[in-house]
Order: sequence, then structure tokens, then C-alpha cells
Amino acid sequence: MPTVAERFKFDLVETDGQKFLLDTVKQCKVDCVQELNHESVNKIGNKGDLAAKFLQAMQLIERQHNMIINQRVHVSQYQSGMIQLQDQVIKLQEQLLSAKEGLSKAIEFNEHLKTEFFEGVQKEVSSVKQSFSDVVKSGSIENSAAISTESIKSVAKQIALEEELGRNIMVFGLCEEVNEEINTKVAEVLESLGEKPRVEACRIGKKSPSAARPVKVSFSSSSIVQQILKKSSKLCGTERFKRVFLAPDRTAEERAQRKELVLELKRRAGIEKDKKLFIREGKICSLERQK
Repeated sequence: MPTVAERFKFDLVETDGQKFLLDTVKQCKVDCVQELNHESVNKIGNKGDLAAKFLQAMQLIERQHNMIINQRVHVSQYQSGMIQLQDQVIKLQEQLLSAKEGLSKAIEFNEHLKTEFFEGVQKEVSSVKQSFSDVVKSGSIENSAAISTESIKSVAKQIALEEELGRNIMVFGLCEEVNEEINTKVAEVLESLGEKPRVEACRIGKKSPSAARPVKVSFSSSSIVQQILKKSSKLCGTERFKRVFLAPDRTAEERAQRKELVLELKRRAGIEKDKKLFIREGKICSLERQK
């Protein structure tokens, strides 16, 4: 906006210009500026009067010209300011949309967790009710200790553990490097399966110069984990990740059982060479090899 001093100059130029026009109309003996012509201007008088009027007009024009230049600078500044404000508004709108999207995902994820948790609780409660019913039917008072407070707490802890493990995946065989970006590495593995979820990954276990440590990857929901595990076998068909293996996160007890199954699988593979052996749902399965 023009300053008070600049505004006063603008008003002064406007007043002087109006006064110049009124005096000229009066001296030419016409009613308005539109009636001015060569003949009417000759009525002003001698050349001295005309020269003075011309000089006055030139000075007024110069002042108006300077005022226009000054206003042009202000207009340019206003335009630059408007562009900057528009950019700021656009950025704020983008941030607002991003925040809304993030809030929506957080609410959706929270609802998903609540649903999974309550479903798990209901399932375990039903199991406890059935156990209690069996105790009542059997008439065994001693067995009623199985429905103790400690038992219920144990069930709740187990539910929480299963919920946490259900949102994790273990990655084996992923090369380990110094100062590596592990989230980026995991994202590249998942992208090879056509998946681009948001992940949090970290190496677990002690460092070893001879082998890469496994990677624990956490997702927002167990459904994403199941979707990725279904596609994990496709990694064998890729050149870059053919030695990378994905597995669900397991409890210590489940890991011990899995280790026993793997050892048994290796033992039988050395004997049953005409069969293709694999582990499915906690059991060793076999298929006849095609000849």
C-alpha cells in the first residue's frame, strides 16, 4: 500500500491537474475540456501566456509520469506478494490434505486394531467359558483352578503377543552392510512382490562376520502381513532376491518347534530323494517328484 506521504503527493498532483484544466478552460472561454480546439486556445493571449501555460503543462505531465513509475513499482511488489501468498496457501492446503489423510488412516488403523483385539478376546473368552462348562459338567473342583485370575491374565498376554506377532514379518538372507538404510532395502524387496506398504524394519541378534542378521519388519495390520506372505514364494524367481526368505514372526516356543521341523526335513531329504519335502501348517509334507 502507498505510504501517507506518497498518497499526499498523489492527491496533490490530482488537485494541480484539475486546477490546470479549469484555468485553461476559463482562459479559452469554453465550457469544458472537450470544447478546446486551436481557435479557442488562441484566445489565451500573447505568446508569453502560451509559453507559461505550456511550461506548466510539461511540469504537471512530468509529475504525473513520476507518479505512474512509482505506482508501477508498487504494483510489481503487490504482484510478487500475491504470488508468494498463493504459494503459501497451496502449501498449507497440501499440508492440510496430508494431515487429513494421515488422521483418516490412523482412525482406520485404530478401528482395525480394536476389531482384531475384541475378536481375539471374544474367542478366548468363549474358550474359557467352554473350559468352565466342562469343569462344571465333570464335577471336578480341582480342575476349576484352571479358570483362575492368573489363567485369565495369561490368556490376555497371549492375545496381545499374538496381535503383535501377527503384524510382523521376519526377513532372512538380506545382505547386511555398514550404515545401511534397512527400511529402503526392505521396501525394495516388497516392491519386487508388487507391494508398497509403510514399514518399520530393524536387524535383530548379534552381528556376525559370516552371516547377515535377520530383519524384523512391522506393518500396520496383520492382513498386510498375510497378503505379503502369500506372494513371498515369488522371490525365488527374482535374480536379486532369490536367496531372500520371508517368514511370519514367531514366539520362542514356535521358533524351537520350527527348528526341529527344519532339522527333520533335512534328515528326511537325504533319505527320500525321490520326494519333494516342505513344511506346511507345522507339518512336513511331501510330493512325488516329476520324472
